[in-house]
Amino acid sequence: MKCFQIIIILISILLSYNSLAFNAKPTLAVFVLGADQNVSSINISVISSLRKQGFIAKDGNDYLKKISNTNNYNEIIKNSDFLSEVTDTDLFVILKLNNQRINKNSSKVFISSDVFNTQTKNFVTSWATPRKIVIFPNECNSICKNTLISQSVILLADQLGKSLGGLLNLSSNETKNYKTISKTFNFKSFNVSQSDIIYIVDLMINEFPGYIKLSNQETYGEQSMWTYYTTSETVKLKKWLIIALGERNLYLDKDYELTVSDNNFFIKQFPKFNSLGSKGNPKKFN
Repeated sequence: MKCFQIIIILISILLSYNSLAFNAKPTLAVFVLGADQNVSSINISVISSLRKQGFIAKDGNDYLKKISNTNNYNEIIKNSDFLSEVTDTDLFVILKLNNQRINKNSSKVFISSDVFNTQTKNFVTSWATPRKIVIFPNECNSICKNTLISQSVILLADQLGKSLGGLLNLSSNETKNYKTISKTFNFKSFNVSQSDIIYIVDLMINEFPGYIKLSNQETYGEQSMWTYYTTSETVKLKKWLIIALGERNLYLDKDYELTVSDNNFFIKQFPKFNSLGSKGNPKKFN
């Protein structure tokens, strides 16, 4: 009987351990870019918020200082193997404070974030806080303005930590393999005007659901290309792209052709034949 009880206890322990392992949350290293005085406040607020949600979150900036005098984006990605090893973390949370002065009486402040998978070398998700407009009262000196901005930054950082925790929990419940969360697509266009490209890219960043990151944007003559990271599917992207082009009065198979192959999109606009040609010499050639 005792042997049977021992076996039951061991099975319960194993099942409990497996359940904990299955539901284990990823460990995180939090990096805050820039030399702003609010860097430390952002780091503390976001890490504290993530820890309250059950994540093991560490200050990545402390480790980055050991190998670099700068805390820019490229340094983090370039040294991701070393940093993930010394921090013993699965994901990097890379934050950036955006403080844009509107005029002498107001500033626009928000915090953006990217989550980078150190094992698969891709971006899991991204998030940004709403834009906060900070209004400065009359006769507010530089100390006063910095204080008001710092107060808003702390509130935004706490909000961002809660949002990131929710996103990571959702992603963790949907799939335990972070490799499948982010997808990479290569876009290339030919004979599409730059104004149309700027409009389309703006929509892809600010309005397409699932947007994570856009990089490698280049233009050579009549060709433009960019790399697009998203959680959305190919079919959805194609549908949204057709809608976006339609808003520029460009219609599929009439004004352009769209070729989709694997993770590659190619947009080719047809040449316009609006000219009637030269008048020539009607006296001689009529």
